[in-house]
Amino acid sequence: MKIINYGIIGCGLIADYHARAVLELEKTRPVKLYGVVDVRREAAEKFAAKYNIKVFDTIDDMLASPEIDAVSICTPSGFHSDLAVKAANHGKHIVVEKPMAITKEQLEAVVAACDSNNVKLSSVAQMRFSKNIQLTREAIKSGRLGRMVCGDVYMKYYRSPEYYAAGGWRGTVKLDGGGALMNQGIHGIDILEYIMGPVKSVYAITRTLARKIEVEDTAVCVLEYESGALGVIEGTTSVYPGYEKRFEFHGDKGTIKLEEDSFIDWNIEGEEVPPEVVFEASHGSSASRPDSIDVDGHVRNIGDLIDSIVENRSPLIDQHEGKMPVDLILAIYESNRTGRPVDMKEFRSRK
Repeated sequence: MKIINYGIIGCGLIADYHARAVLELEKTRPVKLYGVVDVRREAAEKFAAKYNIKVFDTIDDMLASPEIDAVSICTPSGFHSDLAVKAANHGKHIVVEKPMAITKEQLEAVVAACDSNNVKLSSVAQMRFSKNIQLTREAIKSGRLGRMVCGDVYMKYYRSPEYYAAGGWRGTVKLDGGGALMNQGIHGIDILEYIMGPVKSVYAITRTLARKIEVEDTAVCVLEYESGALGVIEGTTSVYPGYEKRFEFHGDKGTIKLEEDSFIDWNIEGEEVPPEVVFEASHGSSASRPDSIDVDGHVRNIGDLIDSIVENRSPLIDQHEGKMPVDLILAIYESNRTGRPVDMKEFRSRK
């Protein structure tokens, strides 16, 4: 089977996770970490030396190269969509860091480019590959919790002023697209909708209370799901010292709670706790530091893209799935601007 040569665009903090994930996947999949490119040549050369891979002179050189089959896009968020469209137009398969894009127009452009060029795209949402997230989703989808009443996520993170100062793009509308929700909170929002199902409407208040940035550092949102259940999203980068994200899923016959992807409660009427449900402290949280996650999620996320190429199927989090949490976050921002609830079907249907 042909080896899938893999390139990385951008070599900031998150690129190391992608490189390490591909190296791990080389043990079991037909993939090879091949090259890197960054607008900062010196940074690219340092990264390439660390992983013994090729440096491409420009992004266009990498994307035009017949040597490259798939790429990870690890740049600031505001560049994700343009690079994904360009990669798709060159026939490259894509893993794009969250968020897939930061505006409705960008989202539509990415979806159209991938669909028209018949390339695979996987948006990074590594929590979906967690065994405990899958167990939770199955329990809810199968009706074991009864009628769902509430689905909530609390993401009280901390990011210091130095964090924002260290990257000039962080906290900007143009390149971050948003703050505590678009950058840090998108993983929790993705899991909330993945487990609870589509959101019908959202009403939100977002504020910048503690940081000198252009976007929100504190947000509170009330959701109504299409199922009739209600929910809450809280997201911050303003709360010291930062706390692990917490999910709470309540039905009229049971409750499941998790911190990150570790169970802290499983209480279903008439059931013993299943043996596969283990209560343990969570690990790999980025509540206070963005570099404190482990690489396993990226291994599974990128591995799913490689498998989808080999098996000629859609990745679990393709361009259509990657669009969903960003749509919800953009609707939250609109609700804050207008002071009114936003209907998600109407919002998504707008051009």
